[in-house]
Amino acid sequence: MDGEVVDMRSVDAGHSIGGNRAPADSEIAAVMHPLDTADPEPMRTKSEILQEGLMLVPNLAKLLFRLLRDKRVPGSRRLVMGVAGAYVALPIDLIPDAIPVLGTVDDLLVLACAVDYLLRVSPTEVVDDHWDGSEEGLELVRGVAAWGVELIPNRLLRLMSPR
Repeated sequence: MDGEVVDMRSVDAGHSIGGNRAPADSEIAAVMHPLDTADPEPMRTKSEILQEGLMLVPNLAKLLFRLLRDKRVPGSRRLVMGVAGAYVALPIDLIPDAIPVLGTVDDLLVLACAVDYLLRVSPTEVVDDHWDGSEEGLELVRGVAAWGVELIPNRLLRLMSPR
C-alpha cells in the first residue's frame, strides 16, 4: 500500500488499512467538542443593538451623576466631566450645531472622551458601586466610549491628554 492513495470514504469504519484501523463514527463523535455540534446563536440586528444601547442611557446618566458627587473620585477627574457637560450644554461649539450631523458629532465625541476618561481613571469598585445595570451593559458603555475616542485624530488626542 506504500504510495497508494486510499479513499477513506470507501473504507468501512473499524476495518484496517495497511495496519491502521479507520476510526468508527462513534469514536469521531466522542472526540468532537460540544461547541462543534451546537447550533450557532443568531446574530443581533442593528435595531436590537441600538435598542439595547438606548436602554443603557438612564443607567449611564445615573452613573455619571453619582461619580461626579462621589468624594472617592478625585476632584480633577470630576472637573473634566463637568467641563465636558458644560461644553455640550452651551451653544458655543467648535462645529456649530446648525451644520447637520457634524454639529452634533463634536458634542458626542467630547462626551465619549469624557466618559471614557472618567471610567478609566475612577476606581473600579467605585464605578461598580454606582452602576445599576448588568456587567455586560457596563462593558458596552466602556466599549462605545473607547470607540468614540478612537474616532478622534491622534494629533488632537495628544493636545487633549493631561501632561
